[in-house]
Amino acid sequence: NEALAFTNHELQQFSWVVSHDLNEPLRKIQVFMGIIKELYLEDNKAVDYIDRTIKSAGRMQTLITDLLEYSRLSSKVIPKKTDLNIILQEVISDFDYLIEQKNAIVTVDELPVIDSISSQLRQVFQNLLGNSLKFSGKVETPHIHVSSQIIKTKDFDAEADPEGQFCKITVTDNGIGFDEVYLDRIFVIFQSLNDRRIYEGTGIGLAISKKIIENHNGMITAKSQLGKGASFIMILPLNINK
Repeated sequence: NEALAFTNHELQQFSWVVSHDLNEPLRKIQVFMGIIKELYLEDNKAVDYIDRTIKSAGRMQTLITDLLEYSRLSSKVIPKKTDLNIILQEVISDFDYLIEQKNAIVTVDELPVIDSISSQLRQVFQNLLGNSLKFSGKVETPHIHVSSQIIKTKDFDAEADPEGQFCKITVTDNGIGFDEVYLDRIFVIFQSLNDRRIYEGTGIGLAISKKIIENHNGMITAKSQLGKGASFIMILPLNINK
């Protein structure tokens, strides 16, 4: 156990160093390319190449940030009482512009107060709502609904029980969905079922979400049909120590 803890610590230190060493030159690439574009370029084709370069550097920066977040999930943090309503409203507020741009409707049930690492669950909601908005497809009005239910046991099919020790939270949308034959792939790091030329992303978001939920002694799955939206279902204990 001591050797494993030491190895995890070394990996985390390595991740921090690598992320810093890679992020700095990427930042300079973006800055200098922006200056060249603004001050020295008039040819439309050259501007297009510069824009592509800046966009590629941005994607690489996002990938580095996501990898760093994934590596940090092994760190020990003490859970605290968390009002999930506050966390979710903060995330919705962050997506205000995109929600307005896509003419989306987001509805939310009353969520429970649970033991959690709030920053990590915030990231889960951010990943799930972000995906619902990103993969909304061509529907005129994207609908996203976050439902909540107190349940009796740690089971996706558990019956509702107001005295239960677990909550089931479901994020449902009417977007492009996916074929459930690929269900095992979507929570694996770097796996993506969609064309990244159309839908940007690193393929890490759902892997991070799964790891966070499991760190909270919970579990996550999804239900979907291609072209008929998707539902991501989380089971979390109300008290992480029980």
